[in-house]
Amino acid sequence: MALLHPPLLREAHEYDGQREVAIACTQLGAAYTATRARRIVDEWIALLAQPTPLRELQFTTRTPKRLFAAVADQPQLLRLSVKWGDYSDLTSLETLTNLQELSLRGASAVSDLRTLAALQRLEVLSIEGFRTIEDPSPLGKLTGLRELELGGAWMTPRNGHISTVAFLRELPNVETLLLHTLVVDDLDYEPLLHLPKLRSVRVMKVRGMRPSHEELQRRIPWSE
Repeated sequence: MALLHPPLLREAHEYDGQREVAIACTQLGAAYTATRARRIVDEWIALLAQPTPLRELQFTTRTPKRLFAAVADQPQLLRLSVKWGDYSDLTSLETLTNLQELSLRGASAVSDLRTLAALQRLEVLSIEGFRTIEDPSPLGKLTGLRELELGGAWMTPRNGHISTVAFLRELPNVETLLLHTLVVDDLDYEPLLHLPKLRSVRVMKVRGMRPSHEELQRRIPWSE
């Protein structure tokens, strides 16, 4: 995901109308009492409830559910990146119809992707750290996607599971595909062969996958 490197802000009063910011308002350390830490999150939620000129927003520390939900009031956002958090309900994203890039990392509680079908302007999507996605078909609605990353957690041996990648047949514009620490439960990886613009792909080797890992490497542009 080709995000910028905006200024890192800890407290809401530091925001001064910038169009791009990174927020690090949790995991503040022992210098902050629990009351003060809670107040800092509350102040960011209050700020995000108002119109702002924000175009890119990054959450670089743990993102609690209530802070994640606050992005619903920023429909002008073009880029949103979440490092990790306990959020599971993605409905707060359905108002962000201008989003072009979305990164949901450490998304261990995410399993329902239906909301994402509303984000028709998405070109870059990363969902990482999830455990199981039973119905990935909403991703097939995102026909403008150029870059797609799906997977379990990089930092643990736990693989993510997704029922099928049949939705890839509906994504003719995908150029970069990364399926890391990910098992496709039906073992059918053949839809990868039907991406006409694919330039770079990396897929985890899975026992019994069809076509085999070696055949996929021969037939599509592999990235090491």
